[in-house]
Amino acid sequence: MAGEEIVVTSAIAVGGYIGTKLFGTALATMGDDINKLYVKGRDKIVEIASKKVDNPDDGKKVNIRAARDVLWNGAITEDEVCAEYFGGMLAAARSEDGKDDGVVHYVDTIKAMSARQLELHYVIYKAWQGLLNQSGKSINVAKSADVQAWHIFMNGLELSQRRLPYDRDLTVLHRLGLLSQFEYNSHTIGDKTMPFLNVTPTTFGVMLFAVAHNKIETWREFGNESYESTAGIQPLGYFAENLEKLCNASGMPFKAEA
Repeated sequence: MAGEEIVVTSAIAVGGYIGTKLFGTALATMGDDINKLYVKGRDKIVEIASKKVDNPDDGKKVNIRAARDVLWNGAITEDEVCAEYFGGMLAAARSEDGKDDGVVHYVDTIKAMSARQLELHYVIYKAWQGLLNQSGKSINVAKSADVQAWHIFMNGLELSQRRLPYDRDLTVLHRLGLLSQFEYNSHTIGDKTMPFLNVTPTTFGVMLFAVAHNKIETWREFGNESYESTAGIQPLGYFAENLEKLCNASGMPFKAEA
């Protein structure tokens, strides 16, 4: 065990002591394939995952199968958004006996998405969490009827400035069960036009957002919490629960359709 920790510690300098303590066994077990090929990306995931664990001394063990899937699929990139999601998956792969591999399903979902699609998912659910916090309304995110009663409106110009191709990627999120419905359109008053998105969330979308923050055990409290990005992903500046409020927030005139 001591020799194993020495090898892993030298290999994941960024992860440091906490990263070694939490994930060292899994990294050593997987051997040189990841150590040689994906060092930088892997270290970023381990660093982010370590920050998402509240108590490093909780005695939990990481599941080898889940850790292998996370690192093999996530360490190919150093993208901050990917590190956020894969880091959350790695942190969530820890359990009392190390036998819980339930996070694998979420890994399968995020590995099917591009970095920009992950970012689009992130900003949508971060915006919705913000709306729920502001409204003070109670919601059961495990009940589809409650979830699908909500709409999140976003300014298309802001998303385009972030290079998020929502006209393509909303379809992917919908196909993966992360949105129940969506539309993108434009609101025009005189010579002013504002493209906008209107999306409806899903329970699975909430769960994926929760596991990305290592909050899967308390995901039902999504509407009462405010998850913060460990990797530095910035939330949207303009979002609302209807088009009129989005226009007001964006400085765009609003006129209801006749």
